[in-house]
Amino acid sequence: MKRPASRTAVAALLQALALVLALLALLGVRWLDRDTRPGLLVLVDRSLSVPRPAADEALANLRRAAPDRRIDVVEFAGQVAAPTSHSSLTSDPMPAREAPPPVDASATNLQRAIEAALAAHARRPYASAVIISDGRSNAGDTERALTAASQAGLSLLWLEAARPMPLAWIADVQAPQRARRGQPVGIVVPLAGEASDGLRVTAILRDSSGAESRVTATPDARGVATIPVTAERGGALRVSLSLEDSQSAEVLETRRDAAAIDVIEPARILYLRGSSAPLASSLAAGGWQVETVAARRATDFRERLAGYETVILDDVSRDDTDDGFWQALAVSVRTRGLGLLVLGGERAFSRGGYRDSTLESVLPVLSEPASLDPPAHVVFAVDKSGSMGEGSGGVDRLSLAERAVLETLGTLGARDSAGVVAFDVEPRLLEPLAPAPAVKRALSGNWPISARGGTRLAPAIELAAGQLEASGPGRRILVVVTDGFVDDAPLESLRGRLEAARVETIALAVGPDADAATLERLTGTDGGIVLRVAEAAELPATMSTGLERRRARIERGAIDVKADSLPEVLSGIGPQWPPIAAYAVTRPRPEATAWTRSALGDPVIAAWQAGAGRVVAVTSGLGAWTPQWLRWNAWPELAGGLVDWVTGDAAPGTSAIRVSDLPDGLRVELDESRGGKWSTAGSTHITVETPTGRTRDVELVPVAPGRLAGAVLATEPGPYLLVAAGESGVQRLLHLRSSRAEQDGWGVDPRVEQWIRAGLLRRWNPAATESSPLRYARRDTVPDRWLMGLALLVFSASIVVDRLRGGAVQAASEAWLAIRRAWSRSMRPKPSRS
Repeated sequence: MKRPASRTAVAALLQALALVLALLALLGVRWLDRDTRPGLLVLVDRSLSVPRPAADEALANLRRAAPDRRIDVVEFAGQVAAPTSHSSLTSDPMPAREAPPPVDASATNLQRAIEAALAAHARRPYASAVIISDGRSNAGDTERALTAASQAGLSLLWLEAARPMPLAWIADVQAPQRARRGQPVGIVVPLAGEASDGLRVTAILRDSSGAESRVTATPDARGVATIPVTAERGGALRVSLSLEDSQSAEVLETRRDAAAIDVIEPARILYLRGSSAPLASSLAAGGWQVETVAARRATDFRERLAGYETVILDDVSRDDTDDGFWQALAVSVRTRGLGLLVLGGERAFSRGGYRDSTLESVLPVLSEPASLDPPAHVVFAVDKSGSMGEGSGGVDRLSLAERAVLETLGTLGARDSAGVVAFDVEPRLLEPLAPAPAVKRALSGNWPISARGGTRLAPAIELAAGQLEASGPGRRILVVVTDGFVDDAPLESLRGRLEAARVETIALAVGPDADAATLERLTGTDGGIVLRVAEAAELPATMSTGLERRRARIERGAIDVKADSLPEVLSGIGPQWPPIAAYAVTRPRPEATAWTRSALGDPVIAAWQAGAGRVVAVTSGLGAWTPQWLRWNAWPELAGGLVDWVTGDAAPGTSAIRVSDLPDGLRVELDESRGGKWSTAGSTHITVETPTGRTRDVELVPVAPGRLAGAVLATEPGPYLLVAAGESGVQRLLHLRSSRAEQDGWGVDPRVEQWIRAGLLRRWNPAATESSPLRYARRDTVPDRWLMGLALLVFSASIVVDRLRGGAVQAASEAWLAIRRAWSRSMRPKPSRS
């Protein structure tokens, strides 16, 4: 059957239309597929020299001028952030909540930003890259990057965003590098420009805890403002400045981190005293700045440790303060180079609870485990008077005392023996001295006693002493538990008997009514201790811990001391040392050095480097256990030498540390000399604390005779504390990585005009955006998918039309005529309404 001519004509027309659409798509014509159209890549400068409102306004203007363009935004400063895509159909600037993470606003690196644009252009071609900046790049090689972009065919357009020059500005900031806590100092701020009377300078002071305060000053007739500052906290004090018009409150200039002051304490040494402190008196007489306080006040100084150079613990127990102080002390030693001198005594090392503690983690010696001690013979004397029964608060002190004895028996070994005496007005021997495990088994059930009657201490002490006097070799320990008043017992004769039998007494005074003062007279000062138990629930833990500490070995007698490996600061003392009366038995760490040892080989003075800090442990202490040292003619040299070493004071001219800013961090150089010659020491490490409080260990390697150097990869501005511990001492330096180079200058960098004349940049305007040549390769062109799809649809329609029968053709023709009539009516102009 012959096809109608009209049907053939319609099919041919549709096929011709499909061919035209396909050719347009292949030629790069865009219709609905905007994602394939070359967009704009916008590089936005977020450094301190570019006001954020100005940059946001420039970006909004660009988006309004190119409403049909896809816009990808890359924010940069010292670093480059990941690109973000933004709809170009709205002219609103990006909300602040959508701002990407900081990109080191203290620097500007245009080279990195342009290189990031080139990498993005290689993945997906752009019509142009628009740079919104003031051009004040202080890192990288901008001209080299511009040349590379030109050679790669990426058109670079320039859109200015800069700070206008104010009428007046901050010309300089003069601040002291170091100040003592409580010392008033002045920060001098000379102004430039029209320094009128209506100006004021405000300093924002932020101390090491993050607390902020404000101080305001007005410039004098010379245009110089002096800001009074009194630091009340040790550590770094950061100073930011702003220059304002006092009448309009307009901010003319801001300087973030304009200066940093290292605030130290009035005293170089914090001396925590647990007993008598002859060393503190000697140091003060020798000219040292020493602040001596009772050990129980240590918590008050936890936040002030950064301001001291050395902490001395003189016979201090771990229980004298809380764990927060010990944590802060260990951190300050390891990271800030705080020196630490620990002196022994009856309340230190094992007897002070140092074993496995935070404090012991920074000591050069370890407390002796109890398993290595000689066997012990322990008799428990437990008060079972009526007051030890269940009180009004529901607390049964006698039951807690029984539990305390059982738990403490569990800490004794098979070599140890134990016995138990219960007493009220008369004593009763519950278990005679026998192997400790057997006694624990015998008492594991209900005890055959009850709380009743009064209290008489003397008979119980006599019975317990008789048991201990009959024991074999080993240590003899009496543990007394009572909550009441001690009767008129013959304390002097009882104490004499205990001392004659070499019995060490531990008395636990339970509750507020216990007669602790009388118990202290019974225990004496040599080999005895009174433990106050405020709450009865604490009794089991206090008893077991007290016995464990008491069992810690203390060597006593006339003990010879031999110099082993003395440091240079003590080399003048010589090999002959007076004997000592006692010392705590410890063992040195493998990394530590024993300067002196006892005749048994135990360390008496040991030292090591704990991170950045130097630590010395004197197991004999410097007091009651060293009476001959205190009268020794070398005592001043010993006392001063120990403190000199832990403090890390370097001899003048022997060591110097220098720091300079790099675009990506800090360069650190350390010069060291010994004996007038450059040191030949190998690589060393320094500890760096960043402005965010993180610590890093950085290696310095030799670069010349006596000089070591290294780099710290860190870009955030602010104060950096560097501590270098070497052979010649400990060097501490607070360095401010300033953003001053970024905050100096106004307007656009003059080099921008040179780059424009050289053809490396073009000024942005809407016409420049539309006329930017598309120089990417033809093979990278992606046809418009919508046009290609429409061409395929029209071609398919032509085939359908060509194969339709007459009735269908007639229906299609009528539909086509109806569509044309509707289109014509819609295009007619509407009559105006009067």
